[in-house]
Amino acid sequence: MQAVRNTDTNVVDKLMFIESDNDRKVVLEVGKKIFKYADQNVFRENNGTLLQEYDKELSVFKDRLHELEISFPPSYPYSEDHSNAKQYMTTRCPAWCDRILMSPSAKDLVVKPENEDKSIVYDNIGPNVCMGDHKPVFLSFRLPAGAGNSCQRGVEHIP
Repeated sequence: MQAVRNTDTNVVDKLMFIESDNDRKVVLEVGKKIFKYADQNVFRENNGTLLQEYDKELSVFKDRLHELEISFPPSYPYSEDHSNAKQYMTTRCPAWCDRILMSPSAKDLVVKPENEDKSIVYDNIGPNVCMGDHKPVFLSFRLPAGAGNSCQRGVEHIP
């Protein structure tokens, strides 16, 4: 690791992580509005599953909010250049910023045993299309007629 300091203030402007072999290639550069990783494929390979262990923001809501398994690559920050729809910008670390969270009762409705796994889809929209710096996400599932009626207090269900 090499710290690059501002010549006037001696404050660290960025950190550079450099290979130790003869190439001395910069693998990662991190600073204010800088996140340059040498191989962006790591964020797309297997939809970034190797990196999901570092995605801890939702852990504080563990018992109150639920999310289905993420099966898409980080949804931010994509290039806004139409010719690079799959490329991440080098200003922020790619992350799953776009999510669908559910209450326990909503999750129970979505993942009912009678719901076949193949009928539930949690994914991003437009993986090959430039749509701005975020790739929107969606959740598609089948909900049988009358589902959730027993959850409503004071509402009488008449067949």
